[in-house]
Amino acid sequence: MKSGLLILLFILSSCATKPEAPDRVGRASYAFVDASGKYSFDRENKIVNKRLVSRVTLTDVKSRKLVEKSITVSQIGTIKNKKSRIVTVRPMASEFTVWLEGKKYSSVMRLDTKNKSMTVQVESPDAKVNGTSQVAFPKGSYFCFYSQIPDCLYHNQFLQRSIKKPNEELNFYVVWDAYPFIQEQYNGIGHKLFERAQLKFEGEVKKNLRYMVELEGQAIHYNFSEAFDLVNMSWIAQGITVVPPGEEIPDEEQ
Repeated sequence: MKSGLLILLFILSSCATKPEAPDRVGRASYAFVDASGKYSFDRENKIVNKRLVSRVTLTDVKSRKLVEKSITVSQIGTIKNKKSRIVTVRPMASEFTVWLEGKKYSSVMRLDTKNKSMTVQVESPDAKVNGTSQVAFPKGSYFCFYSQIPDCLYHNQFLQRSIKKPNEELNFYVVWDAYPFIQEQYNGIGHKLFERAQLKFEGEVKKNLRYMVELEGQAIHYNFSEAFDLVNMSWIAQGITVVPPGEEIPDEEQ
């Protein structure tokens, strides 16, 4: 698959000598467990020219083989909202690869501002899904790549706002990095690129800030430190738990 995403990342890295926003930048490793096994989950974030660049990898603990990787790029900026401007994160591009049963599946996405859509290029063993398509953006102000949810929600100030106004409905759309392969990985998730979601602040748990992202009738729980660093994550419906390395993973989320 020919992709200009790596070239885009190189250009962005070359143009910036100093990040615009030093917070939420760095690397973090976690233990990732689901029904298929145990993995090493690594996340890396950079802010380059007001763009959030994220790299995520999933590596099998036993075989030490890379089973999933993604690069996502989103623009941090503002948009008009009635009489004011609001901070928002706009998905720009992504490159996703997953190996399912030893076979490689890849997709590349590009924001098409002219047509208000996302261009999706797919390459996989299944010829029926291969090719290029355009998926129109639904009406909305907030969009987050799935792999960037913790950082996206911070930068568009959802995490901060929900603490001050816990009863406020904070709605956004999840953009699935894994599209159109998401149905092969998760149960009960449809075939859409964009999925409606809502953030709710659930209070403090063991000195951590606990949030819930609700989508498709399922709940993803994120725990953050007081500085809004991701501590752990659980998605009970999918059997997914993400914790710092060495931390014991409970049999059931409390």
